[in-house]
Amino acid sequence: MKKRIFSHLSLFLSVLFVAVSVLTALPTATQAATPPVTWSNGSLVRTLSGSGTFEIASQAKTSGKWYWETEITSDNSSQAYSPSLIGISSLDKKQTIAYYGHTALIFKNYKDPGIPYGSRFTKKSIISVALDIDNSNMIWYINGVSQGTFKYNPTDITGPIYALIGSGETGVLRTFTANFGATPFKYKNIIPAGYAPYDENAVLIGESTLKATAGDAKVDLTWSTADNATSYNVKRATTTGGPYTNVATNVTGNTYYTDTTAVNGTPYFYVVTGVNGTTEGAVSNEVTATPIAAVKPNEQATLDVTIDKEKVKVGEGFIADLSLKKATNIYAEDFVVNYDATLMEYLGYTEVPGYKVYNETNDKKGTLRFIVASQGKNYGISADTVFLKLKFKAIAVGTGKVDSLSGRIADTTNEYDIAPANALEDTILIEKPAFLDVNRSGSYTLLDLSIDAFYFGQNAADTDKTLHDADQTEDDQVGDDDLVYIVGQILTNADYTPNK
Repeated sequence: MKKRIFSHLSLFLSVLFVAVSVLTALPTATQAATPPVTWSNGSLVRTLSGSGTFEIASQAKTSGKWYWETEITSDNSSQAYSPSLIGISSLDKKQTIAYYGHTALIFKNYKDPGIPYGSRFTKKSIISVALDIDNSNMIWYINGVSQGTFKYNPTDITGPIYALIGSGETGVLRTFTANFGATPFKYKNIIPAGYAPYDENAVLIGESTLKATAGDAKVDLTWSTADNATSYNVKRATTTGGPYTNVATNVTGNTYYTDTTAVNGTPYFYVVTGVNGTTEGAVSNEVTATPIAAVKPNEQATLDVTIDKEKVKVGEGFIADLSLKKATNIYAEDFVVNYDATLMEYLGYTEVPGYKVYNETNDKKGTLRFIVASQGKNYGISADTVFLKLKFKAIAVGTGKVDSLSGRIADTTNEYDIAPANALEDTILIEKPAFLDVNRSGSYTLLDLSIDAFYFGQNAADTDKTLHDADQTEDDQVGDDDLVYIVGQILTNADYTPNK
């Protein structure tokens, strides 16, 4: 008898175990996702007509801090300021607190006496609302500008609180478009700390800070992480402010991108947006970059001239240094230098150790050509380097110029022409001596030349200094340089007329 009872008990327990197992294996019911907040008509866009016509949001709030934006997208009223009401309401719309744009008043229950608040707002304005239910505070913003905090009594609205829009003019169509947070807020930078989007299921995507660096046929872009972004879109325009088109979408795993479709010489304007699911965040700051072809070594090399003095007197000598800049591993130079032969005389050159002149051409007055080469690999020019010194003597008054007209250089692989803009020059001021003409008449004539011809070859100390200044170039002797200078002065003397 006991055995049979045990058998029935075993069977009961087995059936119970199976039943429990089956129940456990059944799928549990999932909670339906909360739909996005809209107006009660199921849309974010609502058109109202008539005075005292109201609409409320599809979902209510009972506590917390909330932010949303409402744009007056159309208003065919003849009024300059919009007779629109924006605020909060009870479900039955019998308890309302609304900011009236036409008179800048806050109405409780619409028909109550208005309370002065803020400024009047116009058609097309975006009115933001920051609602703190726990402390009975509200702040309205007109196009991102706070109109101040308004404190209401908790008894003004009892029960759940709904976002509200309303029309305050009969016979006028007025359209409102709400943003409860499903898309980026226009003025998200004004949202007070601790406030959430009215659509609490919305994801607030942060804004990145973008930087751009131009390259050769490319632009490198880097940006800061945007809060709640799971990927990024990179956008580009050819005019500031857009319109932008995507050059990259769904950039994940990093916060950088290289635009390799950029064309050298074209200015581009970039922004980046964070993305989370189907929601795209606000655009970043705009940056601009113009890609440009990379400068190859030695293509920007400069042939420079530096005169060692700013000014000299006639008869004095000076040095013009020839140097190569912005060069890399240059071992040979072929160049032409021009100088003003009416003001200065070329006396030759001095070689710089490590660099030798292998050709000097001076067959044209005022033009010199040199071919110079380094003497060994240690003298390749890769920095600002003086490789030749030219010697001159001032022979007439004026501003003289030594100009590197053209040049070609070579490394061990290629030859490069010096760009005309990179063939530089330098000038020197040549002043007359402290004395007058030779016989001190105040004018250079053939007589001055004759006197110096008489003294030719003598030291200055051997001339009659009481009557004459024969040493015109002040080099302590009378020679060709003095006679050349005197002839130059005769030729420029308008008061001297030679026999014809």
